[in-house]
Amino acid sequence: MGQFEALKNRWSELPARDQLILRYSAVIVGLLLFYLFVVDPVHSSRDNAEQRLRSTQEAYAVAQRQASDLKAAASGSATSNSGSLLTRVESSAQQQGLRDALKRLQPSGDNQIQVSLEGASYEQLMQWLSSLRLQGVRAQRVDIQQERNSDLLGAQLLLVR
Repeated sequence: MGQFEALKNRWSELPARDQLILRYSAVIVGLLLFYLFVVDPVHSSRDNAEQRLRSTQEAYAVAQRQASDLKAAASGSATSNSGSLLTRVESSAQQQGLRDALKRLQPSGDNQIQVSLEGASYEQLMQWLSSLRLQGVRAQRVDIQQERNSDLLGAQLLLVR
């Protein structure tokens, strides 16, 4: 108790103006600490949660688009099962936005075709192969390379009916 009494005596010896300044300073330091240890962490976690929500919503939107594309491809597969393999491959590439990426289509008999693609995105390529699968066309051989200095792919495929 000796130290407490010493501090109390020292406080009472201070002029009123100094006591007032110390009180206001204590309030300001208290508010600053409250902000640093309570308010700022709450805002930071809220911002992080909003960012996670946005990324989840974007991923959900991509999944919804892919699901609707697959449904459209599945509903259109009954009508597109007729016709040559070459026609099916070309029309499905056009639907998936890969027409410009098609560099070579070489039939090998009635039920096989060799395809070369350049400058295709991974997502487009996978959606295209999925839509072909729904039409009864499967990839027997797939060779994919990433193009230099790009996120785009080149691919050589052997497709069979």
